Amino acid sequence: MDKKPLQPDLPPGVELHRNRIRVCFYWNGERYRESLPLPPTPKNIQRAGRLRGEIKHLLDLGVFTTTHFNQYFPDSTRFDKDLNCIQFGQLAQEWMDNLEVSTNTKNEYRKVLNRYWMPPLAGRDITSIRYSELRSLVNGIDWTSPKTRNNALIPLRGVFALAYLDELIDSDPSDRLQNLKHQKEPPDPFSRDELEQITSWMWSNFTGLDRIYACYFELAFWTGMRPSEMLALNWSDIDWRSGYARVEKAQSKGQLNNRTKVAKVRDVKLNDRALHALRELKPLTFANPSGRVFIAPQTGEPIVSDQAPGRKWRKALRKVGIRHRKAYNTRHTFATMYLMAGATPAWIANQLGNSVIMVTTVYAKWMKSDQDTAEIEKVDSTIGKREKERFSPQIAPKTKSVL
Repeated sequence: MDKKPLQPDLPPGVELHRNRIRVCFYWNGERYRESLPLPPTPKNIQRAGRLRGEIKHLLDLGVFTTTHFNQYFPDSTRFDKDLNCIQFGQLAQEWMDNLEVSTNTKNEYRKVLNRYWMPPLAGRDITSIRYSELRSLVNGIDWTSPKTRNNALIPLRGVFALAYLDELIDSDPSDRLQNLKHQKEPPDPFSRDELEQITSWMWSNFTGLDRIYACYFELAFWTGMRPSEMLALNWSDIDWRSGYARVEKAQSKGQLNNRTKVAKVRDVKLNDRALHALRELKPLTFANPSGRVFIAPQTGEPIVSDQAPGRKWRKALRKVGIRHRKAYNTRHTFATMYLMAGATPAWIANQLGNSVIMVTTVYAKWMKSDQDTAEIEKVDSTIGKREKERFSPQIAPKTKSVL
């Protein structure tokens, strides 16, 4: 006799019926068992449990109405619906349709909306959603980190900002949701000696078309470009005569975006090491029909993500015995090397595509050494002779001994 498949653990008031999730509750002495338009996955079952908890909370307060019912169960035909109401889901779609961001950013926002905010809010009248509900919803999610939580609030706030600007709501309930502080990962640059060990090993061991990766990391170390910017480079972006590379696109997660991370075009100065890497690379990829600088040796197509370079990077670090750090630290290495060599923060900022404030904030630790001494000397020069004597050791006058 065949056994029935075991059902997953279900939250109170949630059941599965004909491959759909049903939420069960009592209201005004009547039992309700309403289906949700969600497949019965473990995550959706947990969402249904949270939704049922919200409904029970409203029932316990005695404020649950047919308006709430229609918002939680928009597909139900139990009660007449207000056809004039504008739902959160409608505004979320309008907000997404009019976003002017990169394709990758838009995809991330869509994932966040579908994962966290659409299940409980899609069918809700935008005017009925209160700050207290949003706060409970946010606090009820087990966030992996403060940064994940803060990022997830961006599209939520965007939808309510649109509703406020369209004068659909008198105040924005999401505006009072505060970001949590999170500790940013500090730069972890390589020393000059480590840089030379890594690149020397790559030049010696990456042969044939694999030398593309040696050129890639040589260029990364000596330009400070973001990986996404390097992967988007075309040979037409290289000005050999003046020694600059035009940075105006980004290749990330398989998508080519016609804008950089900060939406600014810049010209990156190429030093001798960077130009050497490009000259070594030219015979390997210049003739490729794509026009791109970095081509995958295995496929002959442009490299579209940092996965393949990442594998070569990890192998090189293992071989030379250097502590593993993300390849993005090539960018930090460039910034710290040049700062310690005396380059101005303004020049570094232009090379990196950052603001001067960000450069001085992020890399302040590497702007010390000679500058520290110079700053102390400035202060010392303002201290008068009398003040200096005051802090000098006093030598007692000699006296004749008493016989």
